[in-house]
Amino acid sequence: MQPFADLQEQIAGIQAQFRKMQEQDRTVFRAIQDQFRKMQEHERAVFRAIQDQARFANAVARLNLGSVKAVAEQLAGQVRRAEAFDQAGWLPHPSTPLDRLEECVDDSDAIHGLLSEYYEAQWPEVRRDIETRLTAWRIDEEAKATFREALDAHEAGLYRSVCRLLFPEIERVARKELHDDRMSRITSQKALRTLAGRLPISAMEPGGFLGLNLFDRLSNHVYEDASDEEARQRLAEDPIPNRHAALHGLVVYSTRQNSLNVIFIADYVFELISVLKELQHSARTNGKQNGRDDGSTGVQEER
Repeated sequence: MQPFADLQEQIAGIQAQFRKMQEQDRTVFRAIQDQFRKMQEHERAVFRAIQDQARFANAVARLNLGSVKAVAEQLAGQVRRAEAFDQAGWLPHPSTPLDRLEECVDDSDAIHGLLSEYYEAQWPEVRRDIETRLTAWRIDEEAKATFREALDAHEAGLYRSVCRLLFPEIERVARKELHDDRMSRITSQKALRTLAGRLPISAMEPGGFLGLNLFDRLSNHVYEDASDEEARQRLAEDPIPNRHAALHGLVVYSTRQNSLNVIFIADYVFELISVLKELQHSARTNGKQNGRDDGSTGVQEER
């Protein structure tokens, strides 16, 4: 019986090895399939890039902008300047002295120094421009009065107050205009960010790559949730205030740069809501003239 038992054991061992080889073969086959799929995805990505380059070249030719290389270099330079501006820790704003920034090229330290000096020396003029814009905003008088108080606080050097005053006011206005004044949770401002993303760059100031940076900061930084200590430390190192960190006492924002950045955030949001309301008003007017009522943008029109 023993030889037979040994033979059975040997057969079982061979079967186990065969099953292992089959599993290894399947593993290898799956790896080959995965690699093949990756190659196909890479080929599709390359093909799309070639198509995009071809479309770009055609657009340049149609617009008589010059050579594709020259336009690409110009765009690359604008991207570098926008990135340096962002690294300097300032939000773009209609008051940004773009002509002076040409001197700094893509030096973030130089940009920071220039803007710090500019906003300290030119604050009276900057404030007048902001208050002129304020009169045209399609927001209620409470919001305008609150914004003027924030400007007074900044002028008096009460920089902490500006941040803690304007973030709640942004939420009050957004709740009223975007959410029918309902008691819903809107701290992340998803509706506001969604509506902002639907507008063309030219609808808001400033435009271009700086405008894209501003929208990106609003979407991915200002209303980011400071969920852990790592996020808290990262937000604390950024001069552009974060709503969650400010209102929950996670980060202290107490500098002139912090204060100005929040003023610029509020300016942008109130302008955004005003533009959306103007578009809604125009759509309703055109709809009534054509015998229909359409063009809703999701905001409540100011009475």
